[in-house]
Amino acid sequence: MTIQITSRQSNILAFIRASIERDGEAPTLEEIGAGLEIGQVSSVLKHLRSLEAKGRLIIEPNRPRGIRLVREVDPLDADTLDLPLIGRIAAGEPLFSESRVDRSVRVSRSFFRLRPDFLVKVVGDSMSGEGILNGDLVAVHATPVARHGQVVAARVDGDRFTIKRLHWKGDVIRLMPNSPGFKPIDVDPTEDFAIEGLFAGLLRGS
Repeated sequence: MTIQITSRQSNILAFIRASIERDGEAPTLEEIGAGLEIGQVSSVLKHLRSLEAKGRLIIEPNRPRGIRLVREVDPLDADTLDLPLIGRIAAGEPLFSESRVDRSVRVSRSFFRLRPDFLVKVVGDSMSGEGILNGDLVAVHATPVARHGQVVAARVDGDRFTIKRLHWKGDVIRLMPNSPGFKPIDVDPTEDFAIEGLFAGLLRGS
Protein backbone atom coordinates (compact mmCIF):
# COMPACT_ATOMS: atom_id res chain seq x y z
CA MET A 1 0.00 0.00 0.00
CA THR A 2 1.34 3.45 -0.94
CA ILE A 3 1.29 6.05 1.83
CA GLN A 4 -0.06 9.30 0.43
CA ILE A 5 1.72 12.63 0.88
CA THR A 6 0.31 16.14 0.61
CA SER A 7 0.96 18.46 -2.34
CA ARG A 8 3.17 20.61 -0.09
CA GLN A 9 5.21 17.56 0.90
CA SER A 10 5.49 16.55 -2.75
CA ASN A 11 6.87 20.01 -3.54
CA ILE A 12 9.37 19.72 -0.71
CA LEU A 13 10.59 16.36 -2.02
CA ALA A 14 10.95 17.79 -5.52
CA PHE A 15 12.87 20.80 -4.17
CA ILE A 16 15.25 18.58 -2.19
CA ARG A 17 15.80 16.27 -5.17
CA ALA A 18 16.53 19.20 -7.50
CA SER A 19 18.94 20.74 -4.99
CA ILE A 20 20.85 17.46 -4.63
CA GLU A 21 21.07 17.03 -8.39
CA ARG A 22 22.21 20.65 -8.87
CA ASP A 23 24.50 21.17 -5.88
CA GLY A 24 25.49 17.65 -4.92
CA GLU A 25 24.11 18.09 -1.40
CA ALA A 26 20.78 18.52 0.35
CA PRO A 27 19.44 21.99 1.13
CA THR A 28 19.24 23.40 4.64
CA LEU A 29 15.90 23.94 6.36
CA GLU A 30 16.28 27.67 5.73
CA GLU A 31 16.88 27.12 2.01
CA ILE A 32 13.78 24.92 1.74
CA GLY A 33 11.72 27.54 3.54
CA ALA A 34 12.98 30.35 1.32
CA GLY A 35 12.64 28.36 -1.89
CA LEU A 36 9.06 27.29 -1.18
CA GLU A 37 7.98 30.39 0.75
CA ILE A 38 7.39 28.54 4.00
CA GLY A 39 7.62 31.20 6.66
CA GLN A 40 9.03 29.30 9.63
CA VAL A 41 11.83 26.75 9.91
CA SER A 42 9.70 24.86 12.43
CA SER A 43 7.04 24.38 9.73
CA VAL A 44 9.65 23.02 7.32
CA LEU A 45 10.88 20.61 9.99
CA LYS A 46 7.31 19.46 10.70
CA HIS A 47 6.84 18.53 7.02
CA LEU A 48 10.22 16.77 6.95
CA ARG A 49 9.37 14.75 10.06
CA SER A 50 6.10 13.71 8.43
CA LEU A 51 7.93 12.66 5.25
CA GLU A 52 10.41 10.71 7.35
CA ALA A 53 7.56 8.91 9.12
CA LYS A 54 6.11 8.04 5.71
CA GLY A 55 9.42 6.52 4.62
CA ARG A 56 10.28 9.13 1.99
CA LEU A 57 13.46 10.55 3.51
CA ILE A 58 15.85 10.24 6.45
CA ILE A 59 16.94 13.14 8.64
CA GLU A 60 20.47 12.64 9.97
CA PRO A 61 20.78 14.36 13.37
CA ASN A 62 23.21 17.20 14.03
CA ARG A 63 23.97 17.78 10.35
CA PRO A 64 22.90 21.06 8.67
CA ARG A 65 22.39 19.31 5.33
CA GLY A 66 21.57 15.91 6.76
CA ILE A 67 18.56 15.04 4.60
CA ARG A 68 18.78 11.79 2.65
CA LEU A 69 16.09 10.76 0.19
CA VAL A 70 14.84 7.19 0.31
CA ARG A 71 14.83 5.50 -3.07
CA GLU A 72 11.29 5.22 -4.39
CA VAL A 73 10.55 1.59 -5.18
CA ASP A 74 9.01 0.76 -8.51
CA PRO A 75 6.15 -1.80 -8.14
CA LEU A 76 8.11 -4.07 -10.48
CA ASP A 77 10.91 -4.05 -7.90
CA ALA A 78 8.68 -5.10 -5.01
CA ASP A 79 10.65 -8.34 -4.66
CA THR A 80 13.89 -6.50 -3.83
CA LEU A 81 15.49 -5.34 -0.60
CA ASP A 82 17.75 -2.40 0.21
CA LEU A 83 20.17 -3.78 2.80
CA PRO A 84 22.55 -1.56 4.80
CA LEU A 85 26.19 -2.63 4.69
CA ILE A 86 27.50 -2.31 8.24
CA GLY A 87 31.10 -1.23 8.65
CA ARG A 88 33.45 -1.41 11.62
CA ILE A 89 31.66 -1.22 14.96
CA ALA A 90 33.04 0.88 17.80
CA ALA A 91 32.69 -0.42 21.35
CA GLY A 92 29.29 0.45 22.79
CA GLU A 93 27.97 1.85 19.50
CA PRO A 94 24.55 0.67 18.28
CA LEU A 95 24.78 -1.69 15.32
CA PHE A 96 22.52 0.47 13.15
CA SER A 97 24.11 3.80 14.02
CA GLU A 98 24.07 6.09 10.96
CA SER A 99 27.86 6.33 11.14
CA ARG A 100 28.14 2.57 10.74
CA VAL A 101 26.25 2.24 7.43
CA ASP A 102 28.82 2.34 4.62
CA ARG A 103 26.29 2.06 1.81
CA SER A 104 23.08 0.34 0.77
CA VAL A 105 23.00 -2.75 -1.46
CA ARG A 106 19.91 -3.66 -3.48
CA VAL A 107 19.28 -7.40 -3.76
CA SER A 108 16.50 -9.78 -4.73
CA ARG A 109 14.48 -11.35 -1.91
CA SER A 110 14.63 -14.64 -3.80
CA PHE A 111 18.33 -15.00 -2.89
CA PHE A 112 17.43 -15.80 0.71
CA ARG A 113 15.17 -18.22 2.54
CA LEU A 114 15.62 -16.32 5.81
CA ARG A 115 14.85 -12.61 5.39
CA PRO A 116 18.07 -10.61 5.87
CA ASP A 117 18.20 -7.26 7.67
CA PHE A 118 21.76 -6.13 6.97
CA LEU A 119 25.06 -7.08 5.35
CA VAL A 120 28.59 -7.35 6.77
CA LYS A 121 31.80 -7.74 4.80
CA VAL A 122 33.87 -10.82 5.62
CA VAL A 123 37.51 -10.22 6.53
CA GLY A 124 39.65 -13.35 6.50
CA ASP A 125 39.12 -17.00 5.57
CA SER A 126 38.20 -18.57 8.91
CA MET A 127 34.89 -19.85 7.45
CA SER A 128 36.10 -20.92 4.01
CA GLY A 129 34.98 -24.47 4.80
CA GLU A 130 31.42 -23.11 4.89
CA GLY A 131 31.91 -21.43 1.51
CA ILE A 132 32.22 -18.00 3.17
CA LEU A 133 35.29 -16.29 1.70
CA ASN A 134 37.29 -13.15 2.35
CA GLY A 135 35.50 -10.15 0.81
CA ASP A 136 32.06 -11.78 0.66
CA LEU A 137 29.07 -9.82 1.88
CA VAL A 138 27.22 -11.96 4.42
CA ALA A 139 23.50 -11.32 4.83
CA VAL A 140 22.31 -11.44 8.44
CA HIS A 141 18.83 -11.91 9.87
CA ALA A 142 18.86 -9.74 12.98
CA THR A 143 17.99 -11.65 16.16
CA PRO A 144 19.61 -12.05 19.59
CA VAL A 145 18.54 -15.71 19.73
CA ALA A 146 20.37 -18.67 18.17
CA ARG A 147 20.60 -22.41 18.64
CA HIS A 148 23.63 -24.67 19.00
CA GLY A 149 25.04 -25.45 15.56
CA GLN A 150 23.77 -22.37 13.72
CA VAL A 151 26.08 -19.97 11.87
CA VAL A 152 25.79 -16.61 13.62
CA ALA A 153 27.01 -13.04 13.44
CA ALA A 154 28.33 -12.23 16.90
CA ARG A 155 29.93 -9.32 18.67
CA VAL A 156 32.87 -10.14 20.95
CA ASP A 157 34.67 -7.73 23.31
CA GLY A 158 32.25 -4.99 22.26
CA ASP A 159 33.81 -4.17 18.90
CA ARG A 160 34.90 -7.47 17.27
CA PHE A 161 32.28 -8.61 14.79
CA THR A 162 32.66 -12.19 13.59
CA ILE A 163 30.84 -14.88 11.58
CA LYS A 164 31.20 -18.31 13.20
CA ARG A 165 29.26 -21.50 13.96
CA LEU A 166 27.81 -21.40 17.46
CA HIS A 167 28.73 -24.19 19.87
CA TRP A 168 26.60 -23.78 22.98
CA LYS A 169 26.48 -26.52 25.61
CA GLY A 170 25.36 -25.59 29.10
CA ASP A 171 27.38 -22.58 30.19
CA VAL A 172 30.08 -23.10 27.56
CA ILE A 173 29.90 -20.90 24.48
CA ARG A 174 32.41 -21.31 21.65
CA LEU A 175 32.46 -19.69 18.23
CA MET A 176 33.80 -22.29 15.83
CA PRO A 177 35.71 -21.49 12.62
CA ASN A 178 35.74 -23.88 9.68
CA SER A 179 39.16 -23.59 8.12
CA PRO A 180 42.59 -25.08 8.92
CA GLY A 181 44.80 -22.96 11.14
CA PHE A 182 42.03 -21.05 12.90
CA LYS A 183 41.19 -21.59 16.56
CA PRO A 184 37.77 -21.41 18.21
CA ILE A 185 36.83 -18.30 20.15
CA ASP A 186 36.01 -19.20 23.74
CA VAL A 187 33.53 -16.65 25.03
CA ASP A 188 34.28 -15.32 28.49
CA PRO A 189 30.97 -14.85 30.34
CA THR A 190 32.31 -11.57 31.80
CA GLU A 191 33.10 -9.96 28.44
CA ASP A 192 30.81 -7.92 26.20
CA PHE A 193 29.31 -10.62 23.97
CA ALA A 194 26.13 -10.56 21.90
CA ILE A 195 24.56 -12.57 19.10
CA GLU A 196 23.52 -10.03 16.47
CA GLY A 197 21.87 -12.40 14.01
CA LEU A 198 21.77 -15.58 11.94
CA PHE A 199 23.54 -16.25 8.66
CA ALA A 200 20.98 -15.76 5.87
CA GLY A 201 23.15 -16.09 2.76
CA LEU A 202 25.92 -14.22 1.00
CA LEU A 203 26.78 -12.06 -1.98
CA ARG A 204 30.04 -12.39 -3.87
CA GLY A 205 31.62 -9.78 -6.11
CA SER A 206 29.47 -6.88 -4.77
